[in-house]
Amino acid sequence: MTFKVEAESEETIKASISHSQRLKTDFIKDEYRKPQEILTFFDISPESTVLDIFAGSGYYSEILSRVVGPKGKVIIHNDAHFLKYYGKDLSERLKEGERLSNTTRIDISLNCLELKENSVDTILLVLGYHDFYYVMENAEKINVTTVLAKFKKFLKPNGIVGIIDHEAKSGAPRDTGHTLHRIDPQIVKSEMTKAGFSFDGELNVLRNTTDDKSKKIWNVLNGSTSRFVYRFRNN
Repeated sequence: MTFKVEAESEETIKASISHSQRLKTDFIKDEYRKPQEILTFFDISPESTVLDIFAGSGYYSEILSRVVGPKGKVIIHNDAHFLKYYGKDLSERLKEGERLSNTTRIDISLNCLELKENSVDTILLVLGYHDFYYVMENAEKINVTTVLAKFKKFLKPNGIVGIIDHEAKSGAPRDTGHTLHRIDPQIVKSEMTKAGFSFDGELNVLRNTTDDKSKKIWNVLNGSTSRFVYRFRNN
């Protein structure tokens, strides 16, 4: 039975990625984002509720919307910083609710995000954990401890947090998130474990051994940074 459910989810993900109504610009990104492998690894399935943190322009939000279907829900989150760069593109994608009707858009500081307890099956944080340590002038600093506690509160028992980010050198300090827009994977694993989540595996499809981790991500050819993919469970 479990195998059958997993197989059906994989086929749903595949169909959602190949859907004719996806944006042409999204199809171009598929090659280096590998959404089939990623969403399968994060156990995304129909009828589930997914929280897409720092969703940006909604690349993953759209695929998720089609995977979870009409009985599921995708919560698209961005804060002021992300909206500055991606807000217009996200609005174009959603077209004021005319597209992706099973999504809810929430524009708010991550520190202030509130959802019902045990209401979310999966939280995705794609290329955004390092932004926990990105410091903007006159902007509210993210309280990592508070935010991870919120994640634990929002998630159902055994729910998943899927994290992808640009890899920093081993031992790199937290402020590398500000300087290079990267983070040491060990920091993520340590903080998530301390917050009460259990490490549940990793996927290496986005690793790149030729990536110079001393460079800012903007100085690396688009899509070729080495990115770690971690899965955590809510115990």
